[in-house]
Amino acid sequence: MKWPEQRLSQAHAIHRVAKVNAHQIAQLSLLLGLAFSVLLAIPFLFYYRAESDNNLSLLQAEQDRVIKLAAGTIHLEMDAVLSDLRYLSQHNEIKSYLSSPGRNSSINLATEYQVLARQKRLYDQIRFIGLDGMEEVRVNFNEGKPEIVAGSKLQDKHGRYYFEEALWLAPGQIYVSPLDLNIEQGSVDQPSKPVMRFATPVADDQGLIRGIVVLNYFGQRLREKLNALEGLAGNRIRLLNAQGYWLMGPTPEDEWGFIFPERAQRRLDRLSPLLWQQIRTEYSGTYRAAASWIKFERIYPLLVENPSAGGLHASQPVDADRYFWTIVVELPHSAMQAANIALLKQLLTIYGALALFAFLVAGALAFAISRNRTLSQVMEKVVDNVPVLVAYVDADRRYRFNNMAYEQLFGLQPGDIYGKTMRAMLGETAYRAVQPYIEQALAGKTVAFEQQLAYARAGMRDVAISYLPDFSPQGDVRGFYVMINDITLIKESERLDRQRMLELAHVSRLASMGEMATEIAHEINQPLAAISMYSAAGLRTLQDDSGQMKSWLEAINTQAKRASEIVRRMRRFVRKDEPRFGPVDMNSIAREVASLLNHEAKSQGVDVVLELAEDLPSVQGERVLLEQVVFNLARNAMDAVLSQPGERRITLRTSSDAQLVYVEVSDTGPGVDPALGEKIFDSFVTSKQGNLGMGLTISRSIIEAHAGTLRYVTKPGAGNAFLFSLACEAQR
Repeated sequence: MKWPEQRLSQAHAIHRVAKVNAHQIAQLSLLLGLAFSVLLAIPFLFYYRAESDNNLSLLQAEQDRVIKLAAGTIHLEMDAVLSDLRYLSQHNEIKSYLSSPGRNSSINLATEYQVLARQKRLYDQIRFIGLDGMEEVRVNFNEGKPEIVAGSKLQDKHGRYYFEEALWLAPGQIYVSPLDLNIEQGSVDQPSKPVMRFATPVADDQGLIRGIVVLNYFGQRLREKLNALEGLAGNRIRLLNAQGYWLMGPTPEDEWGFIFPERAQRRLDRLSPLLWQQIRTEYSGTYRAAASWIKFERIYPLLVENPSAGGLHASQPVDADRYFWTIVVELPHSAMQAANIALLKQLLTIYGALALFAFLVAGALAFAISRNRTLSQVMEKVVDNVPVLVAYVDADRRYRFNNMAYEQLFGLQPGDIYGKTMRAMLGETAYRAVQPYIEQALAGKTVAFEQQLAYARAGMRDVAISYLPDFSPQGDVRGFYVMINDITLIKESERLDRQRMLELAHVSRLASMGEMATEIAHEINQPLAAISMYSAAGLRTLQDDSGQMKSWLEAINTQAKRASEIVRRMRRFVRKDEPRFGPVDMNSIAREVASLLNHEAKSQGVDVVLELAEDLPSVQGERVLLEQVVFNLARNAMDAVLSQPGERRITLRTSSDAQLVYVEVSDTGPGVDPALGEKIFDSFVTSKQGNLGMGLTISRSIIEAHAGTLRYVTKPGAGNAFLFSLACEAQR
C-alpha cells in the first residue's frame, strides 16, 4: 500500500506581551487559577476512573490465570498418580508374584513399591491387598524413608470402603476415593493427613482377579501446590467438593466438615446460599460478594484430556465424569481498594502540586493554552499520519473511531465510515476470513494474526492485524480496538526470498548429482551390460534350450527394472517442481538417501547404517526439500569418513517424542574444526577443497522454513553429528 505523502507543520509558540497593573494581574491570576484548578480536577477524575477500571480488569484476568494454573496443577498431579497405578498393576514384579507367590516374589514386589515411594514421594502407602481383604504387601512412606511393613503388622482391610468398591471393578477400571483425612482405628490421624486412595483390580495371566493395588496419595502435596499460587495480586484459592464442603477453606476450622461433626454447618450452602446456588448450576462464573470478588470453575480431575495418550486399553477411573471439585479464587475488595487508594494518593499529590503551580503561573496561562493547543494539533497529525490503521469497533461490530490511514485505505470520508458495520466496510470475502478472530475478540481474547485479505475497496492486501478487547467494569466486552499494518511489500519480499531459496536448493541438488555422476553412470552401466550379455546368450541358444532362454529373459527384465529404478530415483531427486506440502515420513526419506548413496558407499568401503524408530510420526513439509537436507548431511558425512583411515561408518537415526521428530546424521570422521564453530552454517564457509560451502546454509534455511531447528552436536572423538527436529504433524 502506497501512502500519500503528507507534511507536518511545525508547532509555533505564541508570545504576547501585555502591560497591565499589579491589581489586574492579581485578580486575573486568582480567577484563572481557580478556573484552572476546577478544570484540572476533571481529567484527574476521569483518569482515576479509567485506571481503576484497568486495575480491576487486570486483577480479574489474574484470577482467571490463577484458576487455570490451579486446574493444570490438579490435572498434572492426578495424571501422575493414575499413571503410577497403571504401571503397578501391570509391571513384571506383580505378574511374577501372581504366577508364583512366595517369599522371594513378595520381597521383590515390596522392593519395587519401596523404590517407587522413595522416587515419587507422593504416596503415604503403597499396598497389594488380596481378595480376602488382607494386606499381602505394604510400604509406608515413613516421613521420607520408605519401609517395607513386616508380615505380622499387615492389616485386614476387607471392611474399608475403598476395598469393597474396588472389588466390584473389572480389570482396567480404577476406583478413586474422595479427598479426605486418613483415619486409623476409627480416629483421625493427628496431625491431620489429607489423602486420596486410588485402587484397581489386578488379574493374572488367565484373566482372574487376584487382588487390589492401592495407592494412598498425599493430599497435602496438592494443597501445598495450590497454596503456592496464593498471594498473586491478593488472590486466595479455595477448593470445594461436590457436596459443598471445603477441602481448602477460608480458615482451617471451615475444612473437612463431612468428617468433623462440629463443622458440618460450615458448608457453603449454609455460609453463602446464593454463591452455592450459582456454583451448583454453572460450571464457571463470577460472584460479587460484600467483601470480595469471587471467580469459580468446576474441574473434573480424573478426566483424561488426551485419551489417546494413555492408549486405548489404559485403565480408566470409574465415574470420572461425575467426580468433580470446584476451584474458587477470592479477590478481597481490600486488594482492589489498596491499589485504588495508592493511585488516589498519588493523583492527589500531583493535583495539589499542579494546582499550586497553576496559581503561580496564571499570568502566563494564555501562552500555556496556545502551546497546548498547538501540541494537540501536532499529536493529532502524528496519529493521522502514522502508517498504521487504528480503529475502534463496538460490540455491534460498528466502527466508532478511525484515523486518517483507515480512511485513506477505503477511500471514504469520516462520516461515511462512522457507524458502518465491518461486513459493509471490508466486503463479504474479507469479513468471512476475519470473522473467527472478531468473535474471539468479542469473547474477551486478544488476537494477533497475519492474513491476506481481498478488501472490497482496497483490493488484495497482506496485513498484520491485532484485535484488543475493551472490557467494562463488570467484565463484559463492550468492543475492541483494531490495529492493522499493511505488510504487502514485506510479504512480497518474503515470497521472492523463498523462491530464490528453492532455486538455490535445486541448483544444489543438481550439483550433488553432478558429483555422483560417475558412480551413477557406473551403477547404470552394470545392469545395461548384464542386459546386453543375457540378450546375446539368449540369441545364441534360442533354438537349443528354451528353459535356459526363459531364465535369461527374466534376468534381463530384472536388470532393466534395476536400471529404470536408478534413473527414476535420480530424476525425482533433481526434478524442479512447485513445493507440495503434506505428510512426510522421515524413515522413508532416510531409506531413499541410503539407496542413493549405496553404490558409492560400497565402492569406498563405507557402511551406511539405518537406525529408524518404529511408528515414527509424520511431519508436515515438502518431501524433496527435506530429502535434500538429509542427502546434504549424508554427503558431508561421506566426505568426512573418506578423509582419514580407519572405521568408515555413516548412521542415519530417527526418533521422536510427544511434540517433535528428530533426524540425526552422524559419522566416524574427524569432526568439525573447532575454529569454525557455528560459522559452518554461514554461506561459503567450508573446510573442504573445491566446495562452495552452501550445503549446510541451504539445509538450515530449509529446516527453518519448516519451523524446525538444525544444529551441530559436539561428540569429542566420535566424529560429526548433525541433528534437526521438526514438529509432528498432529502438533502443527
